[in-house]
Amino acid sequence: MKLSSLERKLKVKIMLSLFVCMFATTIYQSIVSISGPSIIADLGGFEYYAWLFSGFSLTSAVCAPFVGKLTKIYGPKKIMIPALFIFLISTILCGISNSIFLLIFFRSIQGIGLGGVLGVVWIMIALLWSPNERGKWLGATAAGFTLAGLIGPFLGAYVTQFLGWRWVFFITIPAVIVSIRLISKVLPEIEKDMSTKFDYRGAIFFTLFASSFLFALSIISIDSNKIYILISILFLISTISFGIFIYLEIKEKDEGFIDITLFKYKYFSGGMLGNLIIPIQFVVYSIFLPLSLIGVYGLSPAKASIPLIVNAISLAIGANLFGYLISKVRLQMWIAIFGFLVNGICTFLFGLTDLKISFINLLILVSVQGFAIPGAFQAFMVCVQNALPEEKIEIVTSSLQFARVFGISLAGSILGGILIISMVNYDFESPRNEIYDPDNITSTVKIEEIKQKYISSGQIDLFEKDLSISRENLRNGLRVVYYGSSLTSILGIFCSIYIFYDASRRQFLGGRFKTE
Repeated sequence: MKLSSLERKLKVKIMLSLFVCMFATTIYQSIVSISGPSIIADLGGFEYYAWLFSGFSLTSAVCAPFVGKLTKIYGPKKIMIPALFIFLISTILCGISNSIFLLIFFRSIQGIGLGGVLGVVWIMIALLWSPNERGKWLGATAAGFTLAGLIGPFLGAYVTQFLGWRWVFFITIPAVIVSIRLISKVLPEIEKDMSTKFDYRGAIFFTLFASSFLFALSIISIDSNKIYILISILFLISTISFGIFIYLEIKEKDEGFIDITLFKYKYFSGGMLGNLIIPIQFVVYSIFLPLSLIGVYGLSPAKASIPLIVNAISLAIGANLFGYLISKVRLQMWIAIFGFLVNGICTFLFGLTDLKISFINLLILVSVQGFAIPGAFQAFMVCVQNALPEEKIEIVTSSLQFARVFGISLAGSILGGILIISMVNYDFESPRNEIYDPDNITSTVKIEEIKQKYISSGQIDLFEKDLSISRENLRNGLRVVYYGSSLTSILGIFCSIYIFYDASRRQFLGGRFKTE
C-alpha cells in the first residue's frame, strides 16, 4: 500500500497525529534552553553546558540514517512507537538525575527517541504528499514547532522559577502518552520490504566515527594533559572508523548504510552541506541567547523566554510563506540566500551590540531571524527531495535529517568550546572565586548566597565590582561565539548558489526535476 494513495481525509488525520508527536517531543528543546542556566547553577559543570544540547543532538543525528533504512523495511509505525517509548522513559530519568553527567547521559538517550520521531515525521510528509504539496505541508508542520516554541519557554521559565528545573521534564509527559495512543490508532500498517538490506557493519563503524569525533570536539576546550591524550585517541578512532566505513559503503554501493551513489547528484551533496550549516543559527538563539540574557544581564527565566517565543512565532510565519513560494523554481536560490544572509547579519549584530539594546529592539532582531531561517530550511529540504529519485525518498530524507541534527551537535560542541576558550580563568580566594565561577552567575539565588559570604568576610565593597567583571568575562566569550557563527552564513550562501544557480537549465521530466 502506497501512503500517497490514501484518502485525503485520512492523510490529514495522520498529519494531525504527527503534529501532536512533534509538539510533545520538540517542546523539550525550548524548555531545556530556558532552564539550562538554572540546571547548571544547581548541578554545576558550566564547562559541560553545551553537552546538555550537543549530546542530545549527537544521538539524534546518529540514529537518523537508522530511521531511514528501518522505516523502509518495517514501515513508519513500527519505528515511531518504540521511539516515543524511548523518549518517554528517558525524559523521566532526566528529571531524577542528580549529577550533570547523568543528566547529559539521559538527555542523550532522549535524543535517540527524538531522532526516531522526527525522522518518521519528515519521511511521512514525503510519502504522503506529491512534490508540489510537500512544501506547503512542511510549512504547515511548523504548527507543531510553533506551539512548542510558544509554550515551551514560558512553561520552562515558570516551572523552573516556582517548582524547580526537575519538573520541566515531568510536566508534559501526558502529551507523550497521548502521542503514543494516537499513532497506535491512526498510522496504518505497511508490509515489510524485506528486499531492502540493513548494513549492520556500516552502521557500527558510522556510529563509532560520529560519536568519537563529536565527543572529542566537545572536550577539546578542557585544559588537561590526560584530556589531550583522550582527544588524540578519539580522533584516531574516528579517523580509522571513517576510513573503514567509506570502504564498506563503496563495497555495498546502493545497499549501504548511507547510499553514497546519491553524492553524484549536486542537489544531494550540496543539500547535505547546507543542512549542516542551517542549524548553527538555531544553536545560537536556543542555547547561547538565553545564557546571555540570564547570565550576563541577570534577566529572570520568564523574561528571557519572551525572545524565544517571538522567534517561534516569526519562524512559523516564515515557514508557511516560504512553503508556498518554494515551488517556484526561479525563487529557490533567492529564498535560500535570504535565509542565510539575514541570519548571518542578525547573529553578527548580537556580537556587535553585545545585546546592549532595548528589549523591543532585541525582539525585532530575533523575529527577523526567526522569519528568515525557514527559507534556507525549505530550500534545502523540499527542493532536494523533489530533485532526487522517488524510490530513495526515505534514505534521502533521513540523510538530510542526519546532516541537520549532526550540524546542531557539531555547532554546540564547537561553539561551546569557543566560549570556554574565550573566557579568562580567575584564581581568587573564597568567596571571590565563587562569583567568578560561571556556574553561579546564572542563578540569582546563588548570587545572593555569595553576597552574604562577602558580607561575612568583610569584602562587600568588592562584590559589585567582582560580579560586573565576571559577567563581562561571560559577555566577551559569547561575543566571540556570535561573531564566529555569523561567518558560517557566507558558506551557506555559496552553497545555495552552487545548487540553485542553474535553475533555468533544469528540465521538468515526468513531474520531477533533474539536473543537467
